[in-house]
Amino acid sequence: MDKEVDKKKKKKRIVIGVIIVLLVIIGILIFLLLRKKDGYVMNESNYKQIQEDMADEVAEGYFETYMNTTWTFADGTSESQDAVLGNSPNNTKPIRCEVVLDDTGEVVYKTEVLPVGTVLDPFKLEKDLDAGTYEATCQIYLLKELEDGTYEDFSNAGFRVTIEVEN
Repeated sequence: MDKEVDKKKKKKRIVIGVIIVLLVIIGILIFLLLRKKDGYVMNESNYKQIQEDMADEVAEGYFETYMNTTWTFADGTSESQDAVLGNSPNNTKPIRCEVVLDDTGEVVYKTEVLPVGTVLDPFKLEKDLDAGTYEATCQIYLLKELEDGTYEDFSNAGFRVTIEVEN
């Protein structure tokens, strides 16, 4: 019984640690993205430079997101089995997301506006992918509400995701 409790506590600590790391990375990205209008995707080669550039500054474009980086689908037309994607209740602005296949540039999923605190229910891709593993980028756009009630992109950050289609 104690081993099971310890195992659950360890798993919880790991999940919390991963979330904290993602939040720090997102903050760093947003700061730099505001300085660079076109945005970019963080990778292993530029992470340390981004962290150094960020220092202690936090820009207005900072936001948190809920997401994991491996999404599994039973087949190309099924809902995700484990994909997590959402807008943290700690944010002050809505977001929208687009998932783009790295090898073709094709958008395979996009959301409408996700209000603060929204976490998506299981979702289907917009393209029926064949069985296999696909590398993609989940581009998250922080939105600014305009006077007429519409939204425009305020800042963005991209995160690598792996899409696994089983059948």
